[in-house]
Amino acid sequence: MTVATQRTRRRQQREETRRQILDAAQAFLQERPYRELSVDALMGRTGHTRTVFYRHFDDIPSLVLALMQDVGGELVEVSQQWARADAATPEEARKGLAMLVDFHVRYGRLVHAVAEASHHDDVVEEAYASMREWFVTLTTQAIERRIAQGGIAALDAPQIARALLAMLNGYLDETLGRDSGTDPERVLDAVWTIWTRTLFPGRAGAGA
Repeated sequence: MTVATQRTRRRQQREETRRQILDAAQAFLQERPYRELSVDALMGRTGHTRTVFYRHFDDIPSLVLALMQDVGGELVEVSQQWARADAATPEEARKGLAMLVDFHVRYGRLVHAVAEASHHDDVVEEAYASMREWFVTLTTQAIERRIAQGGIAALDAPQIARALLAMLNGYLDETLGRDSGTDPERVLDAVWTIWTRTLFPGRAGAGA
C-alpha cells in the first residue's frame, strides 16, 4: 500500500467518523432536548470514545454549529425559494412556504437546539444571529419589491419583516421544533394566512 493510499484511507476514516458523530447528534436531538446532550451520551451511540469526539469538535456547542452548517445549504435554497414569493402567484408562493414548513418538520428540533445553544456560546450566538439577519434581509427585499410593484401600500418593510420572522420563528419552533404533535398542514395554513395578508392583501387563503 502506498503512502498516498494510506493517507487517503485515513482521511476517509476520519470523515466517516465525523459523519457518524454528526448523525448520532442529529438522531439524539430528534428524541431528546439539547440540555441532555453530552459527550458521553453522544459517543455511547457511536461506539467511539470521548477522545475521538475531541479530535473532531471542541465542545458540544461547536458540534451544534457544525450540524447547523451541515443543513445550511438546503436552508439557503429553501429560504431563497420562499423569499421569491413576491414575484410568484399565490399558489407558487404557498409552495415556497410549504418547503420551509417541511424543512422544520425534518430539522425543527435541530433548529431549536441551535437556538438553545446560542444562549450558552458566543460563537453559536453570532452564527444564529447572522442567520436570522439574513432571513430579515431576504424578507425585507421581498416586501419592498411588492411595494414597488404596487401590490401593497408603502410600509416600514424592515420592521414588518423583522416582526413577521419573529412570529414565524417562534411559531415554527413551538409547533415543529418540539414534540407538540401539531399537523404540519395546519402549521402551513397558519403561516400562509399571515404571509398572504402581508404580500397578497385581500387574497388570504388563495392557493390553499
